[in-house]
Amino acid sequence: MAIRLPRLLACLAAVAAGCGPVAATSVIDDAEVALARAHASDSEKYATYETTLADLYLAKAKEEQGNAHYSDAQELAADAVKYASAAVKKAAERRNSASSPPAPAARIAPAPAPAPSPDAAPKQP
Repeated sequence: MAIRLPRLLACLAAVAAGCGPVAATSVIDDAEVALARAHASDSEKYATYETTLADLYLAKAKEEQGNAHYSDAQELAADAVKYASAAVKKAAERRNSASSPPAPAARIAPAPAPAPSPDAAPKQP
């Protein structure tokens, strides 16, 4: 029995060590799905702040995962999910409300005519 206990502890340690990458990958996948849903709901237009935050948190989560900082990656990806969900909600509210700000109209002003130079004026004899 004494031989089995260390072997069991070694197996449990190996399984526990493998949970970090798996958990981080799972949350990053959830964040990617949530962000795709946000982009599909035109969140860039209606919830720019939240969408940008979700994009940045997801990018940082992937960077931390690549550096084997799995707990940091998991937390960052969870924040990305939070902001992506908020972007979807805000985009839906603004799209459906009458008080949503209209898209800015493009105003193109004609270029001013160049002033005639004194040399270009016809000379009077």
